[in-house]
This record gives sequence, C-alpha cells and structure tokens, in this order.
Amino acid sequence: MKMVLFYTHKKHLLALALLACLIGLFTFRLSTAGAEDKDDHSASADAPDGNDPNLSETASAPATTDSSDPNTPSSEDEDDIFELNPSSLALVREAYRNIFTPELVSDKGLVKYSTLKRKRYDVLDATRELKKLSPAVLMRLSKEERIAFWINTYNFCTIELILRYYPIQPKWWNILYPDNSIMQITGAWEKEFFWIQNQQYNLQEIEQGYLLTRYEDPRICFALSNASIGGATLRNKSYKAECLDEQLNDQVKQYLTSTKGIQLDKDNQVLKLSTLFQKYTETFLASEYAEIKRFRNHKAEERAWLNFIQPYLSQEDIRYLETTPFKIKFIEVDWHLNEAQ
Repeated sequence: MKMVLFYTHKKHLLALALLACLIGLFTFRLSTAGAEDKDDHSASADAPDGNDPNLSETASAPATTDSSDPNTPSSEDEDDIFELNPSSLALVREAYRNIFTPELVSDKGLVKYSTLKRKRYDVLDATRELKKLSPAVLMRLSKEERIAFWINTYNFCTIELILRYYPIQPKWWNILYPDNSIMQITGAWEKEFFWIQNQQYNLQEIEQGYLLTRYEDPRICFALSNASIGGATLRNKSYKAECLDEQLNDQVKQYLTSTKGIQLDKDNQVLKLSTLFQKYTETFLASEYAEIKRFRNHKAEERAWLNFIQPYLSQEDIRYLETTPFKIKFIEVDWHLNEAQ
C-alpha cells in the first residue's frame, strides 16, 4: 500500500524537488551579483576623479620632470652620474679662475659683490657645471687636486650664497651683528644648499665631510672664507694642486702675522688667538701638532694651537711663551661683510 502511494505521488515529489533547486539557484545568482556591484562601486570610489579639485595632478597622471627648473635632477643625470665626463670639471676650474681674480677679489680678500651680481656669467657656469659633475671624475684626482677643488668650491659657494641675498637685508632682532653680515642669513652654513655632483650639500658638509675630517690639515681652516673681514682671508687666485702647499702656507702666514690672527700682550700675560682656533679645535687635536712634546703644561688643544703657531713667531716670543705663565683668550671677530667698497 505504501509503495502504491509512493509511486502515485512520485511525479509531485520530483516537481517539488526541481522547484526547490531552481529557487536556490536563483537566490545564489542574486547574492553574487549584489556582491560584484558592491566591489565595483568601491573600486570606482577609490579611483581618482579627474573632476575632483581635491586631488593633485600627480594622483591621476604619472610624475613628470619640470625641465624649466635647473635644480631638478633628471633621469638622464642619474644614469650618467658615474660616467666619466671631465669637461664639467674643466669648465668649473675655468669659472673659478675667472672669479678668484685681483679684478674681483682684493689682496685683503675683499670681494666686489655688486660687480658679480651684475655680471654673473662665471657664477652661473660654475653652478651649472658643479651640478653636472660626475663623482667618478673626482675619484680619479690626486689628493692635492681634490683638496684644491673642494677649497675652491667651498669659497665659491660662500660667494654664491652672498649673491643670493645681496644686498643683505638686516633682521631687526639680530642686533648683535652688522647689517651687512653673513650672520644676517639664517642657517647660512646648515640650511642653504648647493647642487654638486647632482646632490645637495651645505657649507658645513663640504667643510667637514670633504676637507677637515678627511685630511686633518689645520692649514685648510685658514683657506675657507666665511665672507667676513675677521675670518680667513679669501685668496684672489684659485687653489691648484701643483702649488697647494705653498698656497696654504702663505695663507696661514698672512693670517697669523696680522692682528686678526695673533696678539701677544706681554704686559697682561695674555695670548690672544683668532676664534678660528677655537672653532676648529677638533681639527687641531686630530693633527700632528697635538703630538709634539712641547708646551706640555697646557691643555691638549692649547698645546696643539701653540705648536701650530710657533713657526710664525719670533724667537723672543717663543721663549716668552715657553718660560712665562700666560692665559689664552680669543680675538673678537669682525663680522662685517668682506665687501670691496
């Protein structure tokens, strides 16, 4: 009897099962389509809208290089930076020879900034070629050539910095320094940058990274101009490898035999030194002058300073310093701009 009933309703049961399958399949398709629509909506919301003013151009277009900005490094520069291209170095040296001349820099290191401001062809040439200069070219130079290059470059960058702000406008709160002083330029040694070898450097990085820390020669301290009358005297000839020792020795001699370098007051038992000695203490301590067995009753840095200046003193003054107690003090710096009037 049960079998008869099963066969009687078999068609109805199969129809119900087929209907259930169709309903399930339809429901599944609806849910899948809804999920896809949601994903598409999210993707379109995340995509940049060209009409959206809140989006920058770089969000909807690939980055491009502004060829009008000479300080913007190009991909071509980056590819060629280690390729040998000595022409840039030759052009830089030529520009330096045209800038460090008696016509623009006096024997006392005073610079005709107004002339350079009007006729700055060589300044522009040096700036452009310094940026293009390949590190591979400098790596092939001798020690003397590298020192000469970086001293010239430091002094050139100092001049170029002054020209950026010339005539210098004094800041009302900076009353401790003259109106026409590099000290009126905020962050002159740390926050002002120069393109060299397709990299940006400040004056402090050039001074320490490429000169003083690397070569530990205190004579270099007296070759680096800080654009002030009281600082190291700017030379009116560029430094050259073939006569570098002679030039550095001459720089030290000129500076230390002037009143801004050394003042010996025997009456008050005081030796006054330029603040350059104090500023570059680490350079003197790292030099051979700190190892000389002389003036051993003084502090380490004072011993290095005294051993350094000894060749530039008279025998009488040397005997005085060796036999008489004295104090070391520092000469007040004249921060007026080293400008030729």
